[in-house]
Amino acid sequence: MQERRASFFACCLDKHLYVIGGRNETGYLSSVESYNLETNEWNYVSSLPQPLAAHAGAVHNGKIYISGGVHNGEYVSWLYCYDPIMDVWARKQDMNTKRAIHVLAGMNDRLYAIGGNHLKGFSHLDVMLVECYDPKADHWNILHTPILEGRSGPGCAVLDDSIFLVGGYSWSMGAYKSSTICYSPEKATWTELEGDVAEPLAGPACATVILPACLPFNK
Repeated sequence: MQERRASFFACCLDKHLYVIGGRNETGYLSSVESYNLETNEWNYVSSLPQPLAAHAGAVHNGKIYISGGVHNGEYVSWLYCYDPIMDVWARKQDMNTKRAIHVLAGMNDRLYAIGGNHLKGFSHLDVMLVECYDPKADHWNILHTPILEGRSGPGCAVLDDSIFLVGGYSWSMGAYKSSTICYSPEKATWTELEGDVAEPLAGPACATVILPACLPFNK
């Protein structure tokens, strides 16, 4: 990359990788870089309207959405949308809750902001509320089913119309988590799955891989 950065969001869209915001030794970053998978080149694109770190993001309908995060030490509830064709950022409706180190999961024309924490005084508090965003209406709703327990920095993957959170850190418990919890928007329920990851952790990267039912046999 052209800048060192941590606590940023990265995603893939239309044969490009995008890295958005974050922070380094100079402070919070608003810069956005795009990596062309075909030419092996990094280029700057339009910057975020404000420097952000520890935010969450998701790709939906050809656009990139960025929610929450920390802006110069302050937790925020902002939502931004990036159009890669026009190379412009647009401010959308804020979330109902300030949060950072959370996840933003896209599924069935909706975006779900889950987990994370915010700061009250000098104390970190888990964000238990789950919010659902409708991109067409530009509107957030607070769901009636809060997360089972605090999770900051969990891994996140979507499969079979469910959202899976792996690991994370619970500020109320003061502990890293090794369990996996699953949210079904259709049933509006949370479930804790059997079996734990090898060790408690936060910040894992998760991906959904669909394997073929069978493989062709080559002589």
